[in-house]
Amino acid sequence: MPRQSSFNHPREAGFTLVEVLVGLVIIASFIGTAMQAFVAATVFRVKGKELSEATTWIQEDLERVRYESNRLDYAGSSYNIVLDACQGRTKTTGYADRLLDEINGLDNISPQFTNKTSAIGNRAYTVARIHTLPTSAPFNVLKLEYRVVSADYSPSEIIEGKFIPIAITQAKIIPDASLACP
Repeated sequence: MPRQSSFNHPREAGFTLVEVLVGLVIIASFIGTAMQAFVAATVFRVKGKELSEATTWIQEDLERVRYESNRLDYAGSSYNIVLDACQGRTKTTGYADRLLDEINGLDNISPQFTNKTSAIGNRAYTVARIHTLPTSAPFNVLKLEYRVVSADYSPSEIIEGKFIPIAITQAKIIPDASLACP
């Protein structure tokens, strides 16, 4: 019996229009999902770099404050103890206030704001250092809170907490001189 060629059956020669459209829809959905994942990964990478940069800015200032804390009332090989600060009776007479005067200046007790520019896209940010003096004895622990926010926020919005933070960090600093008190 002679063998028939497959070219004689036109139904088996290719894909139907419906099959092609279904294939295109499946491919488009895979590409759409992959693009969403790519965009999400990029957003997370940028946010991670912002957080890393903000943490570096906070660390730099906190190290400067720690340095000032270590050298406060230090003279050569020992500390020049200030008995009034050791026996502080109010929040403005203890070592925490002396440290605050050292890092902010004698007359400047308001929060400190530093403008920074990100290496990522040259965006402007504000690093705020807000201090809190102790309200009860001993008056030697200075509480600091760092807030890194977009430079679009005003100082009053940053202080009042009306912002979306990039980073927030809290620290407590005890001057070394206060540990040498009798």
